Amino acid sequence: VMAVYANLETDQPKNGFTVSITDDVTHRSLPEFSPVFDSTPSKNFSCKFWGLGSDGTVGANKSAVKIIGDHTDSYVQAYFAYDAKKSGGVTISHLRFEKIQGSYQIKAANFIACHNQAYVHQYNLIADLKKGGSFLLNTIWSDEELEKNLPASLKRQIWEKKAAFYTL
Repeated sequence: VMAVYANLETDQPKNGFTVSITDDVTHRSLPEFSPVFDSTPSKNFSCKFWGLGSDGTVGANKSAVKIIGDHTDSYVQAYFAYDAKKSGGVTISHLRFEKIQGSYQIKAANFIACHNQAYVHQYNLIADLKKGGSFLLNTIWSDEELEKNLPASLKRQIWEKKAAFYTL
């Protein structure tokens, strides 16, 4: 790619750079830059639910969306992502409430819930949680076990996002 890129730190142009890969041969890669961009209206409320296929998470979310859509003035939208295995695989439910302006997956959630405690070691569960959002973990761990079993990276993200953390 031949173009001019202004280095944000030094304001110096950089000619002839590489995009999308880490170029360890010529070292002409741009520094990684991926700010979170949230285009959803501030009145919207977005949720993500991590579940295990056939555990009832998707069915419960379908029911919740139907109830909210039928009995409130809010518009609702639900999108469900399934693992290829379906039963026994990971499911992620994306729910939106209020003014719906897109059919994309949620990348800035107000609330994230995880219904399988094993996922704390497998997935970056709260990567899409907004600053000040809430995270709910359904777990059988006691407070002592929770302290021992929660990965440091998840604890750090909860702190950095100033998230409310709840267990059930």
